[in-house]
Amino acid sequence: MKNQFKKYILLMAMGASTLSACKKDFGDLNTNPNTPLSPSTKFLFSSAVLGTRGVPNGAAGLLYVQHMAEFIYTNESRYSQIQYSYDGIYSGPLQDLQRIIKLNTDPATKATKEVTDNGSNANQIGFARILKAFLMLQITDRWGNVPYTESGLGLLNTQPKFDTQKFIYNDLLKELKEAPLQITTSQPNDPLFGGDITKWKKWANSLRAIIALRMMKTEDVATAKVAFAEAVAAGLMTSNADNAIFAYQANSTYESPWYTNYVRNGRIDYGVSQTVVDKNMVVNADPRLPVFSRTIGSPAVYKGIPYGVTDQYTAGVDGALLGRAIYAQTFPLQLTTYSQMCFTLSEAALEGWIPGGDVEMINWYIKGIDASMDQWSAVSTNPVVSITSAQKIAYEAQPNVLLTAALTHNQKLEKIQTQKWLNFYMNNGYEAWAEWRRTGYPVLVPARDAANADKQIPRRQAYPKTESDLNKTNYDAAVAAQGPDALSTRVWWDRP
Repeated sequence: MKNQFKKYILLMAMGASTLSACKKDFGDLNTNPNTPLSPSTKFLFSSAVLGTRGVPNGAAGLLYVQHMAEFIYTNESRYSQIQYSYDGIYSGPLQDLQRIIKLNTDPATKATKEVTDNGSNANQIGFARILKAFLMLQITDRWGNVPYTESGLGLLNTQPKFDTQKFIYNDLLKELKEAPLQITTSQPNDPLFGGDITKWKKWANSLRAIIALRMMKTEDVATAKVAFAEAVAAGLMTSNADNAIFAYQANSTYESPWYTNYVRNGRIDYGVSQTVVDKNMVVNADPRLPVFSRTIGSPAVYKGIPYGVTDQYTAGVDGALLGRAIYAQTFPLQLTTYSQMCFTLSEAALEGWIPGGDVEMINWYIKGIDASMDQWSAVSTNPVVSITSAQKIAYEAQPNVLLTAALTHNQKLEKIQTQKWLNFYMNNGYEAWAEWRRTGYPVLVPARDAANADKQIPRRQAYPKTESDLNKTNYDAAVAAQGPDALSTRVWWDRP
C-alpha cells in the first residue's frame, strides 16, 4: 500500500504540471503533440479520493457528539460558530468527479487517450458516482437542501440552484444502485481500496443501506425499506477487511491531521470528553479505553474533560489527552466500517426491516461490538492493546451494554446507537452526529455554557456566506423551503 501511495503522489505531481499548462489559441502551431488536450482522468480520480479525506472528520462533528472536548478556545463546543463552508468540497473532489463523468460522456473526449487509458467509460463513471454519492451525503446531512444537480460545474454555473434533501436522498439511492453495475474492472490510481472492485461495490451497497435507514421517519419510508432490502441482497461489508479507510502516510503532506495538530504544531486543544470516558467507558470497563484515551496523574487514572464550558472554567482543568494511537502520524481515517454496518443491521432487525427479530438484533449487535474491538485493537499503539474473546464477552455482559429481548424498544435502540456512537469515535464525527439527530441516542446533554440561540445541540449547520452574497436568489429559495438558516432548523429526515 505504501508503494502504491507513493506512485499516486508521483502521478498527481505529473498531472498537476499537465493541468497547469496554458496556451493561447494559435491552432496547431502551438499544440504540443506530447501534451494531452484534456486532463487524464486517472489524475482526477486520485485527486478526488485524496480530497475526500478532510470531509468527514472535521472537529465540529466530533464536538457536537461529545467525542472530545476543548481545553482552550471552547467556542465550537458551545455552538457559537454558525456558518460552515462547503465551498472546498464542491470546488475540490466533487468538481474532479464531475469532470470525470463529463469527460467519459462527452463525444468529443470520451474516446481520447487521456480518458481511455484509465479504463472503459462506464467503469470510470461508476467509480466516480459512488464517491460523489458519499460526498453529497456528507454535505446534505450537514446543511440540508444544497446544490446537487447543478453542482460541480465550476465556471459553467456559479449560481447553482438548491435541490431538496428529499430529492437528493432518493437520487443517491438510485446512484448507488446503478453505479456498482457499471464497474467491471479495477480502477488505476485508487488510494482508497487499491483497485479492489468488490470492496467498492460493498461500500456502495452499505452506503445505500445507511441512506435508506436514515429515511425511516420520512414519508418515503416505503421506498427506503425496498432500497434497504435491495442493498442487503446486493452485499454489504462482511468484515473489517472491507472497511473504507483512508490510510494516512508517514510524510508531512499526507499525515493525519491530528498528528499535525498535536505533534508537528505542538497544540493541545482537544482531549477526551467526560461523556466518553467517565460516563461510558470507565463505568463499563471498556477494553478500548487505553486506545481512546491517555491517563493522567499518579496513580494513573482515566478522566475526561468537561464539555461545553467557557475557557475560564477549563483553564487548568485536569483531563486526559486523546490516546496516542489517535495522533499517530499514520492513524487511519475510517469512512465507513463493518462495525457500523453490523449496528445498522441490528437496528434493521429491531424495526422489522430484516427478518429474525430479537435474535438477529442481538446477533448483529454482538458482531458490531466484536468488530469494533478488533478495529480499534488493530490501530492501537503505545500501548498496543490486544482485546481477547474473554474481554469482549465480559464487556458485552455489562448491565449498561447487555442487549436482551426483554428490554423496551427504546432501550434496545439506545444500546445499539450508543455502541455505534462509540465506534465512530475520532473518525466520522459528522456521521455520528447524523445518527444522534435521527434517533436521539445516545442521550447527550447540551453544552453547559451554550452560546447559540436555543442552547441546544445543533441540528444542522448554516450555509456559507458565499451563498447569501453570491447566489442570493437560490439561497433565499432554499431558506424559504427548508426554514431559517440556523443551527436549530431540522433537515428533511430529522423528525421528532
